[in-house]
Amino acid sequence: MSDASRTPHIDELLDQACQAINEGDRARAKVIAERVLQVDQGNAEAEDLLAAPADHGEIRRLTIMFVDLVDSTALSTRIDPELYRTIVGSYRDDVLRIVRRYEGHIANTKGDGLLAFFGHPQAHEDDVRRAAQAGLDITRAVAELSARVRRGFGFNIGVRVGIHRGIVYLDTAQDDVYGLAANLAARICSIAEPGTVAVSDAVEPLISSGFELEARLPQSVKGVESPVHHFRVIAERDPRPRPLGPLVGRERERAYLERSWADALENRLGTPGVVFQGDAGIGKSRLAWSAVDLAERSHAVVLALIGSPLHTDVGLRPVRRLLERRCGITRTSDPRQRLEDLARELETLSLDPTGVIPLLAPVLGIPPQTGYRPVEAEGRKLFELICGAVHDYLRACVRGAPALVLVEDMHWFDEDTVQAVRSLLNSDLGGHVLIVMTSRRLVPLGDAARAEVFDLAPLSDTESDRLITALHPSVTSIAKQAVLRRCDGIPLYIEELVTKLKDAPSDAGALSSVPDTLYEALFARLRSGAGAVRVVEAAGIIGTRVERALLSAAVDMPGAELDQVLQQLVDSRVLEPIEQDSWRFRHELLREVAAEISPPSLRREMHSRIADSLLSAAADGNPDWPLIAYHCANAERHVEAATAHGQASANAWQRGALEEARSYLTEALAQVERCARGSDRDQMEIALRLRRALLAQAAEGVASPNATADFQRCLQLCSDDLQDDDLFSTVMSLYPYYTMRADLDRAERLVRSIRASLTGSRRKFLPINEFALGMLAWYRGDFGYARSQLDLAAATLTEEATRELDAMLFMPNDPTAGLLTHRALSRYVDADLPGAEAELAAAERRCAELPFPQGAFSLAYARQIEVMIRIESGQHDRAAGIATELAALGEQHGFDSWALVGTAQHASVAAFRALSGPTVDPAALPAHIATITAYVDAWRALGVISLITFYDALLARLLIAAGDLDAANRRLQTALDLAADTGMRFYDAELIRWRAHATDDPAQQRADLTAAVDLAQSQGASLFELRSALDLFELSPETGRPALVQAAGALPADGAWPELVRARTMLG
Repeated sequence: MSDASRTPHIDELLDQACQAINEGDRARAKVIAERVLQVDQGNAEAEDLLAAPADHGEIRRLTIMFVDLVDSTALSTRIDPELYRTIVGSYRDDVLRIVRRYEGHIANTKGDGLLAFFGHPQAHEDDVRRAAQAGLDITRAVAELSARVRRGFGFNIGVRVGIHRGIVYLDTAQDDVYGLAANLAARICSIAEPGTVAVSDAVEPLISSGFELEARLPQSVKGVESPVHHFRVIAERDPRPRPLGPLVGRERERAYLERSWADALENRLGTPGVVFQGDAGIGKSRLAWSAVDLAERSHAVVLALIGSPLHTDVGLRPVRRLLERRCGITRTSDPRQRLEDLARELETLSLDPTGVIPLLAPVLGIPPQTGYRPVEAEGRKLFELICGAVHDYLRACVRGAPALVLVEDMHWFDEDTVQAVRSLLNSDLGGHVLIVMTSRRLVPLGDAARAEVFDLAPLSDTESDRLITALHPSVTSIAKQAVLRRCDGIPLYIEELVTKLKDAPSDAGALSSVPDTLYEALFARLRSGAGAVRVVEAAGIIGTRVERALLSAAVDMPGAELDQVLQQLVDSRVLEPIEQDSWRFRHELLREVAAEISPPSLRREMHSRIADSLLSAAADGNPDWPLIAYHCANAERHVEAATAHGQASANAWQRGALEEARSYLTEALAQVERCARGSDRDQMEIALRLRRALLAQAAEGVASPNATADFQRCLQLCSDDLQDDDLFSTVMSLYPYYTMRADLDRAERLVRSIRASLTGSRRKFLPINEFALGMLAWYRGDFGYARSQLDLAAATLTEEATRELDAMLFMPNDPTAGLLTHRALSRYVDADLPGAEAELAAAERRCAELPFPQGAFSLAYARQIEVMIRIESGQHDRAAGIATELAALGEQHGFDSWALVGTAQHASVAAFRALSGPTVDPAALPAHIATITAYVDAWRALGVISLITFYDALLARLLIAAGDLDAANRRLQTALDLAADTGMRFYDAELIRWRAHATDDPAQQRADLTAAVDLAQSQGASLFELRSALDLFELSPETGRPALVQAAGALPADGAWPELVRARTMLG
């Protein structure tokens, strides 16, 4: 039959009529609508078309949703009006948020009902699916709201959702819809059961492939002549099954695997990688495991890195599972046994346990106290070392013999494991290693020539026919055609549906009852026998690896019966054994469906039992803290979930994964947010935030705004009593942040407030308080007071006080090392180079006594100060060497901020050298100016400004040497303005001295130098006074001589500071 002679479907005619009206051709629309009525007398949508007004709107086929509170009128009479308004407001906010998330549109409200439509003003090709998903989300959100209301007020609330799709008159001016479709959506809503979504028979065929539906008995509703057919939306579906049957239609891919493996056996494989990518169920895993079969039949080494949807954010999780399998480590292995097993594995592979264990033990969650010395590195550097050890381990596993590496489900890999695979693939594997990878999406692998990529397509009809026949040789032609029609060439869809036919050969309705989607086929598989549902729903909640001990804890079932059900599930191809007492689902979709079977209350109970089982093994075995946290969170045991996330953070920190450690603490805080309010909850939040702030400082520097945000929140949670350890720790930890930002007033308020609390047993902390006051005084330019406070602190500080304080502070600097470093700064201002060197040497000795990371971090700070002192004393070679050491120290330990500071200081030394020679090369100055400007501007932008005026002075000197006096003056004024704003005046005398060099006016020069001498003298800055007096003497010997005599005479006769030697020479 030709297209011209085909009778159009009623829906097509109605669409044509809509288009005609919207194009203004009402006459054609009328003809089409009347034609519909001839075929379908009384068609309400055609009658709506004939009655549609001629202006201010459009005729559209839209998906309409109506949402209504259950028994809202009765509820409003039982509770306080304000409470009713609050509850209804929360309900409406949830509905609005969800509808907008799916890009629907709220038209208006009718009482406590909300009318929304999908397809206007923004249309999508899946608007009806969006509406169904939004409806499900609304019922879930209101169920959660009801739970909160029940806990707080002792009653429940419920919601109904109705969805219909049909023709409406869309009044664009009034933002409203009219017609039967809008009314029918409200009627469908009225017959929905509380807490459910109901859809009309017009919606059902459009969403049945993506949602599980349940047919309901037709019901009569107001305004509709015939009973209304409707369906309940149970849940959304995500059809991603696992392959079960023989290889059909993959001859090219299979032949490539066979050729590659043959080449590997002959040590001549040129392209080591092969990637199978495509949608779930397309046959990736089936091909990959056929390669494993080839390798196993050759008695070759097989390594398996398997992704898990529950651990996508856990660093190196697939590597950890590989290590555990090869080392024979189980969940119940205690840390010492795990360490011994790891050492034995490394020795077998001829790897040095001494060097490798400290790098691989953290991956296995083995703490250093078990019996190994941790690597002295952290952050990015530690992580690079661990990744290198993983690479070496994988290489050792496949060294010297044909080997196959299975990399399964890379779309669930964390980035670190992807990098490990990428590194292995791009290394020299010797021609005998084949790496077979599967992924649903493209994963960048580096050199494209190292891997052959196969994009798997659905099977053709001929190939699908062959697969069906191979699976079920006696299948009838009718059944085969039904499977072909419904499966679209996806191998897994075919395998699952044919399996259902085979399992019910005597069921006359088996063919006709084939579900509309794969979801129901999988669901039927899960219900393969008595007791199966109880077991599979628990197994689905446990995860991709199902251990018998956990399963037994989750289900209340005798051991013999459990074993029987497990064997039944293996026989029915739901589960497959991995090793002794361990199984996995044959495909992830089976697990997802299984996990959704049980109601929320039962799911929470099973999560709780699983968590108990995991926690009971944590003390003596190998706790999987992220997994424990996952189950505790889903059991709504929020305190334990937060604790487990905290433990996971500690493990991640141990292996240098700072971002991962911080993310776990963020997860922990999210769990704390759900705990009941009270002092215990506040203390837990404070502890977690302080730890997260410490990690932020380690990664971003002590001026980290993220750390400060956590500290500020801790201040809000703390009591006002500084005897409270939490408040004391928080306030003390904020001090470095404020000093680095030159917020000296706030820092001093903190110090003064703490000082008032240092009574009783805390009096031992007074020296640290003196140190802090002395440090602030130094920044303010009050060098005499600073010197006395720092000396007092050094004389009275005890080791006991330092130890106790270390346990309370959440900052990486050691107080004693910091005190010694700042005493060196004090000595430098006194032009006492031997004294400064002695303090720096003492600081270095102190750092050597400290554990990592405090020792290395504190040494980096001391090195930064030493570079500045060496520059000021004219020891540029020493300064350059120390700056290089600082940059290397930062690189070695993963202190990125210190590596940057070291690099910047090295550039500063180079600039000083350019200025200090007998002649200055003008051509070299622009590069130095650009470099120092970039560093200084970056530090200002970050707010790290505690020493920045020193570098402003350097930049001004460069500009003066280049002849740009205006720019030099602007830079000096910027520095002086900052000093005035912050009170950070330690370098003001030097800034004013260099301002005298930035002018050609002798009177202004004399005035600035005189002012610099007076300021330095009032501050007690002997070195700065001497420098200004020298310049004044050079400008006007008669005027400057008295000042120079006084400045030089105030310094020790045996002093060797370069300016002092020069002054004595000039005075004669």
